[in-house]
Amino acid sequence: MPAKESNDREALLKRLVERLSANGGLLTLEQAYDVFKEIEAEMRAAEGDHELYDALLAMRNELKKAMQARAQEMGKSEDWAQAIKGHDTMLMLRPLLRAQNNAEEYIKAFRALSPEQIAALEYWEKETGTHLARPGIFEAELRWNSIRRGSILRLIPDPELARTWYDRFIAILPGLVLAVGLAFAVENKSWAAALVLLVLLLVVAATWTRDFVSFTRKSKNLS
Repeated sequence: MPAKESNDREALLKRLVERLSANGGLLTLEQAYDVFKEIEAEMRAAEGDHELYDALLAMRNELKKAMQARAQEMGKSEDWAQAIKGHDTMLMLRPLLRAQNNAEEYIKAFRALSPEQIAALEYWEKETGTHLARPGIFEAELRWNSIRRGSILRLIPDPELARTWYDRFIAILPGLVLAVGLAFAVENKSWAAALVLLVLLLVVAATWTRDFVSFTRKSKNLS
């Protein structure tokens, strides 16, 4: 999202400050938590606006400290610490999660994780039962894409790129033609032609199998 105009930025920050100042600033934990979540939502929307993002992050950190102190006064430190841990985890993992749709950016983001972020990732995976792909998987996909597009294999249609049933039929048509041709060659005992067609059919089948594996991995890890 592009950076906001200065007036819009100031208006947003002013609105959040007014919410925090409601009732003379004597917000309940629940009310403060609602504002906290709103600040985080605005941070996600402002990731392309570094000035606004930094201002919101500073506001978030100040509110977090105030809520921690308030929770301690109320004897709810443990409850608050558990509630905020998920928010801190998602904030630390945000650069990695944002990069999931771009293999090269994901690899860079993963390699750049700090020890604290790695610990947060392990905690998040344990809590959610989700396992993010490690760089090796994306590197394998990049290598396959390079081979697929940089060799004669690029002549084999990729069913993954088909968007309609007609497109999918056209994509698999070469395989069907080879299969029919192989059947005729065998029936006519044209063994040389049958051997050539069999090899070509196996190459197409192997390529499609690797395409399917690649598609399955991306669907699993980018969802």
